[in-house]
Amino acid sequence: MAEAGEDPDRSGLLRRAVCTCMDERKIDHFESRLGGIEEMLRNLTTSLNRGDGSASGSASAPIRTYTPPSLAESSSVYEELLADGDNDHAFEGNSSMTAHTVLASEFLEQAVTNTSLSRQLSPNIENALASLRQMVQMQHRKDSSQESTFAHQKPMPKGGLSQLPLPPTDVVLKLLREIKVTPPMIFTMSCTFITVEAFIESCRKVYFATEDYSTAIFIIVNAGLYYIFQEKSFMDESESQDYLQYHYLCRDNLETALANLPLLLPPNKEIVEALLLGVTYSIEISKFTLGWQLNSAAAAICQTLGWHRLQATQGEADNIKGAMFWFCYILDKGLALRFGRASVMQDWDISTPRRFSNNHLMEPWENAINLWIQTGSVLGETYEHLYSPTALARQPAQRIETARLLVEKIKHLWKELEELRTAMKRESKTIMEASSGSLKDKEWRTMSLDMILKSGEVSHLASLTLIYRAIPSAPGIPSTFNTECLEAARMAFKSHEECMRITSDKPFVQAGYLHWTILYSPFTPFIVLFCHVIETSSADDLRRLEQFTAGLQPVLSMSKGIEKLHRLCKVLYQVAALYVEAKVQQQDDHDMTMVGNDFDMYLSQLGFISQPHPCEGTVTGDEPGLGSDPAVNQAPGLGDWFSGNRYVMGLMEEDLLDFDPDVWASTSCAG
Repeated sequence: MAEAGEDPDRSGLLRRAVCTCMDERKIDHFESRLGGIEEMLRNLTTSLNRGDGSASGSASAPIRTYTPPSLAESSSVYEELLADGDNDHAFEGNSSMTAHTVLASEFLEQAVTNTSLSRQLSPNIENALASLRQMVQMQHRKDSSQESTFAHQKPMPKGGLSQLPLPPTDVVLKLLREIKVTPPMIFTMSCTFITVEAFIESCRKVYFATEDYSTAIFIIVNAGLYYIFQEKSFMDESESQDYLQYHYLCRDNLETALANLPLLLPPNKEIVEALLLGVTYSIEISKFTLGWQLNSAAAAICQTLGWHRLQATQGEADNIKGAMFWFCYILDKGLALRFGRASVMQDWDISTPRRFSNNHLMEPWENAINLWIQTGSVLGETYEHLYSPTALARQPAQRIETARLLVEKIKHLWKELEELRTAMKRESKTIMEASSGSLKDKEWRTMSLDMILKSGEVSHLASLTLIYRAIPSAPGIPSTFNTECLEAARMAFKSHEECMRITSDKPFVQAGYLHWTILYSPFTPFIVLFCHVIETSSADDLRRLEQFTAGLQPVLSMSKGIEKLHRLCKVLYQVAALYVEAKVQQQDDHDMTMVGNDFDMYLSQLGFISQPHPCEGTVTGDEPGLGSDPAVNQAPGLGDWFSGNRYVMGLMEEDLLDFDPDVWASTSCAG
């Protein structure tokens, strides 16, 4: 009986011990979390103290190179080249984003204060908050060393570039005979400023060298062959594997040569050609910072050679110079807007006739490039008059008036684009009959031209979205974005889906479209609809984000840039979905209101929503969170939003391995 009577006491002791253990674990968990936040605060403080971009360390250690283990793996295996030592931070434009992060410690402390020790969150929401927190942190530890390295460059042989292996001579000679009759489309688009005859002559200098050739010539040859072999790999299935092998060999040679360009470059035509080919390649592998550096060097040489002051002559030599100059101009305007910087080439300093001319190009393609020159001019004005520091300091009414003028310019270009598409459809039969080659080749060329113009629609709509963003919404509309901005963004999504459908059976073409249309000029419509979902919980726009992200899945193996874009878009989509879910739950759940405060804190630091200064009042559980009505019309500053948009899409050049939303679901299931 005595033993039986002791059971309740033992049971009570056991329960108290278990409870004590659980409480200790909760406290340990909280201390661990608090420790992590303290570490984050230290990192943010360090970053802010180093915000002037001054150098802080010694030179980088030698770069480690990567060799693909096999052909099967070489297109999908990536290795980041990390250099030891400190690096200067890359400048990404003037904005008040750094000022926002001065409040980061207060916001973070507030989030901890408002978090209940016993709060049990969904692993998905915890991971979403962790991803947002990491995005905020990454703003202040941007490492420029990763952006200016190549994954496939080889050690320079003792004998120089001439000792690097090349594709077989007989294979190259056969291709050169073919392209003399029918230039391949990818070569034509990527090397549009180089004539076939000039390229063949460069190949002769390398393959049948009677004297030393320059690094520039080596780059031109390997870049041209890189694109030719790329197209042959999917146009000629019987020899696809061999062509892919040569394609990757030329890639390695191209990266090795670009990595070994000297600091002081001789100002001549070959150097400009080599630099521009380096830019197109850098964009294709999502090395946009490197592309900007190479294009800026090309622009400086163009100006040194006086190509910005060419006379209105019709000579072949001047046409080639003009073609290179305007190709460089187009890239300069697009990349400058992407980075939030002033372009190198200023319109008021250019007297060269605004005409791209290459007698070897089909007329529709030449007309498309001339349209891009006009578009580049509008992009330059967009940054200068709407998003530059001077523009952001202007009175809002002045900026709005300028935005409306730029909208009219874009609409005029849109009309020209539609006329060009109509004319091309009308002449497609003539184009096919005039083209040489097999029926497959002719259909491929027609499809390529149609695709170029269709992708132009996406670019124009993305530009229109960015310009409309500078015009505030009308009073009473529960969104930061005006109706026209949202409609342009949705139209861009629709045109994008059409481009993906057209190229669904041609992965190389689809990858090229994504590189040059979605990644080259940050896809503003995605960020606009993401922010709109956060503000309004729009189910239709949330579905658009989901479909856009899912559409990238089939081509993830084609490039590292597309893989990163997919990873980033999936994180943002799932953050938006979980935010909407939390907003629905917060009305009945005090803890979800705390989650709302966490979400709002990080989204405000990224410039996507507004957040009042915490010193204006301590946030309590009774105050609104998660984009509630009183906060809807507190639009984030235009400069903050532009910086946030540019920064988030700029993550394409960062290491995003920690952003893996695919594990969220598995974590949730495991819990």
